[in-house]
Amino acid sequence: MIEQKTRVLIVDDDREIGSILHDFLSRSYDCIAVTSAADALAALASAPFDLIMSDISMPQMSGLEMIPHIATLAPESVVVMISGQRMIESAIEAMRAGAFDYITKPFELTQVDAVVRRALDYRKQRDGRSRATRCDAEKRRLAQALNNHDFIVHYQPQVEIPSLKIVGAEALVRWEDRERGMLLPSDFIPLAEDTGLIVPIGAAVLQTACAQARQWHQMGLADFCVAVNVSPKQLQEDNFLKTVAQALDDAGLEPEFLEIEVTETSLMQNPEIGIQTLTTLRAMGVKIAIDDFGTGYSSLGYLKRLPIDSVKLDASFVKDATSDPDDAALVMAIITLAHNLRLKVTAEGIETQDQLAFLRLLRCDRGQGYFFGRPGISDEMTSGKNKIKLDFDCRPSEPLNKDTTQHRNLAQAAYRN
Repeated sequence: MIEQKTRVLIVDDDREIGSILHDFLSRSYDCIAVTSAADALAALASAPFDLIMSDISMPQMSGLEMIPHIATLAPESVVVMISGQRMIESAIEAMRAGAFDYITKPFELTQVDAVVRRALDYRKQRDGRSRATRCDAEKRRLAQALNNHDFIVHYQPQVEIPSLKIVGAEALVRWEDRERGMLLPSDFIPLAEDTGLIVPIGAAVLQTACAQARQWHQMGLADFCVAVNVSPKQLQEDNFLKTVAQALDDAGLEPEFLEIEVTETSLMQNPEIGIQTLTTLRAMGVKIAIDDFGTGYSSLGYLKRLPIDSVKLDASFVKDATSDPDDAALVMAIITLAHNLRLKVTAEGIETQDQLAFLRLLRCDRGQGYFFGRPGISDEMTSGKNKIKLDFDCRPSEPLNKDTTQHRNLAQAAYRN
């Protein structure tokens, strides 16, 4: 990706001065020169600028009078003032108004270069401090949310494709922020990873999910399994195995009804420890799944070493599998590979009946996606309001066991490729 050049706006009613500055600064920066405050404010309203260099005294609106408007239109910009007066009073007036630095006429271009570099360095330092401050505030907010129990767990149903029965659910954490509303994992998990708070958050999700699975069993859903995502930091924790065992014991849940999901990339951070941890979990009876399969470091040799029970086919492969022969070929290859290694396959991101029909034709084992149900609180999983209820066969309006020529043609094309 091409790095965007620093943008400089030059405002001076003296066209000759503006032209000299523009020609000189354009060697290093993306520059625009205008001759009035009105034109400058119009430019600021339409595009961002890193630095604004303006004459103090201009007709109609002076540079000093323009500064409050700059603070509104371009609060991130740095302002440098230019004046024909060598008076300390003018410099002080400019600084008090909000300018960062000051240049007097006549000036040397080396002086201009030094002032501009100093101003841009200041901007970088200020932005860095601002980002650090915002990050620190967000860290405190995240820690407070953990203390306030503001993290909740939603569940998305997982369906056995051959029978179209719901057999489990994936636990998905949400942050119920009191000011910003419901936040998805992408909004806070990276920060939780950086701060290490992902470990207690993950442990809380594991405890909640196991307790919920046990509650579903008590409601008569005897074979219901719950899947929980585990982060790289959790997987590398010395007491992670103890955390899992404690969650199962507290909930009174048999290990076979818990599935731990890990990504390929998380395992690659420390493969030996990761594999050892998964091996111990599997010996306990916990099921192991590789999430987002096909997007990481997949290889036959690597996959063969892993102590896993299933792979989750990433939604990016499912999306166009019914319309693109290449995507169909990838889906078929992954399912075939997994089955040859005696692994089950769960397809993510199923949104249409055609996708479900195609996956059923390829003997995919399980699926999840908006076609079956969006993530929701546990009560929605068992209520009649949900798109899919747990007490009946969730067949779509048209039967999926008929001979679908389009899907068979795609499968045949994938096989030939």
